Amino acid sequence: MPDVENKRLFVAVQLPPPIRDILNTCQKKLQKSGSDAKWVEPQNIHLTLKFLGSVPMDITESLAKTLDKLFGQFKRFEVTLSGLGCFPSQHSVRVVWAGLDDKNNTLEGIAARLDDALKNIRFEKEDREFRAHATLARVRSPRNQIALIEKIKEVNQEFKKQEFLIDNITLFESKLNPKGPTYSIVHQVKFK
Repeated sequence: MPDVENKRLFVAVQLPPPIRDILNTCQKKLQKSGSDAKWVEPQNIHLTLKFLGSVPMDITESLAKTLDKLFGQFKRFEVTLSGLGCFPSQHSVRVVWAGLDDKNNTLEGIAARLDDALKNIRFEKEDREFRAHATLARVRSPRNQIALIEKIKEVNQEFKKQEFLIDNITLFESKLNPKGPTYSIVHQVKFK
């Protein structure tokens, strides 16, 4: 029997272009720190809800149906782009992110619902607490880390919070290549 082709998949919220533009402007300011970081391409900035990993193609249809069932009647909701931060701490930066404030915890609820539903297909539940954020960069080494932290503080001081609507849940495929990943939409549920 031939091997089933796998796809590298994740479920995310596709951010609107004006928000990605704002985040790209932030990235350009942070890049002036000279830190050793891999910056996410602006068109790839998103809010991950669940990384699925290598998934057999025959499960993709079940994933799409699950997303339709869970979120087909969902209504758009507002969140606020609230500023920048880093994981795990300012003393050891591995990821630079943009945070999202969600006063009704709707994103957290969506992530929990998704996690519960996908465990029935074959995906393990998340063991980390969900924190709504969009990754801007992955830091590769401590080079110029202090300058990066100072730039994050500087950007946050002038940062203007932006409200916007979340209007989708998207199943993405990620293809890795030497220049970085490329993402394509496998399935998308648009909110009403």
